[in-house]
Amino acid sequence: MKSNLFYLILFLLPLSIFGNSINTSINSHNACVNGKLKKTILVDGFTREYIIHVPVIYDHSIQVPLVFMLHGTGGSGDDFYENHGWKELSEEENFIVVYPSALRYRIFTDGENKTITKWNTSPDAEWVFQAGETGADDIKFLRRIIEEMKQDYKIDAKRIYLNGFSNGGAMASKCAVEMSDVLAAVAENAASYYIDTVYIPKRKLPVLFQVGNKDYGPGNIGPEIPLIYLDTLLSQAGIPIQNGKHFRIANNHIRNFNLQSSYTIVGDTNQVVVATYLPKNPGPGTGYEFKFILVKALAHAYPNGENHFFDAPKVHWNWMQKFMLENTVATKDEKNEALELVSFYPNPSQNKIQFDTMTEWNIMNLNGESIKNGFGNEIDISNLPPAIYFLKMENKLRKLIKN
Repeated sequence: MKSNLFYLILFLLPLSIFGNSINTSINSHNACVNGKLKKTILVDGFTREYIIHVPVIYDHSIQVPLVFMLHGTGGSGDDFYENHGWKELSEEENFIVVYPSALRYRIFTDGENKTITKWNTSPDAEWVFQAGETGADDIKFLRRIIEEMKQDYKIDAKRIYLNGFSNGGAMASKCAVEMSDVLAAVAENAASYYIDTVYIPKRKLPVLFQVGNKDYGPGNIGPEIPLIYLDTLLSQAGIPIQNGKHFRIANNHIRNFNLQSSYTIVGDTNQVVVATYLPKNPGPGTGYEFKFILVKALAHAYPNGENHFFDAPKVHWNWMQKFMLENTVATKDEKNEALELVSFYPNPSQNKIQFDTMTEWNIMNLNGESIKNGFGNEIDISNLPPAIYFLKMENKLRKLIKN
């Protein structure tokens, strides 16, 4: 009897020791670790890192949504895991969250050289890589994560969503174009593709853009823009707040996602106002929209209900979960329009850029002021100071980078 008791204690002891350190849920032939898990994956020779959060109530026999959260400049997946409210919400709503990490680069931005983590949002970025630095394919990285998650977990392929803040918000807008074949909806926070390049998304999908009314000016801390002015910010070009950023973001989404230029605005001008744009040609495969949200008393930060009254995770989740992936693609006319655009190269450039045909062109600064114009198949830009410019051709605005 004494011997049997000894062996029973030996059997139970490891369970009591390890049961509190690793929370596992055995719902299938594979054991699934709940909570936080760090993972790595090799993509094009780069070791890429990401963190996942699996809720305690996850059941491997039931399909669940997958939500990406992309951090901003200088951040990491670990930072966003700890401080931004998505892991807590996943426990309530039973979805899995992925927090990928961007790579660290040597870049030139705001007039100085920096070494910092960045999502590779080129060609639509307000910064450039320093000489000899090459950006990784972040779209490929994110697609590989989806493949891995589908293998390891019961992911609902029709309910994969992506969120991003700041530089991660710009990456989110890039994903809305280049990953719209696998994403059901995208939320961009405090950054977007607002350099006026024409894109043809793989499919048109719901997009939400959110920004604070203090997110501009030195240090992005205001002063506040009264929320009652949202209509003016969206409808008038050239307003001297972030180089007309609000209008440019809205206009870029209208163009890329074939939306009506008109919109409706609802909300409380003491808290939050929301403009909603609908598809230009309603019909099969057009169950999408674009929402522009302006939040009061918010600077350049991600509001999670604790650091600010606005609870972005809950608001964004409630909006995103209304949508599921649809098999819609760009129309033949849209593809032809993309092919007909005049191309130019190299970009970035130091001395000259060339066009593939003779065309009328106009180089403008970010305020929309004309600097140089003409007609031909070549432009000498050697006398221009290093900066980001607009290049207008055939009534289309493209981004030009002078090194």
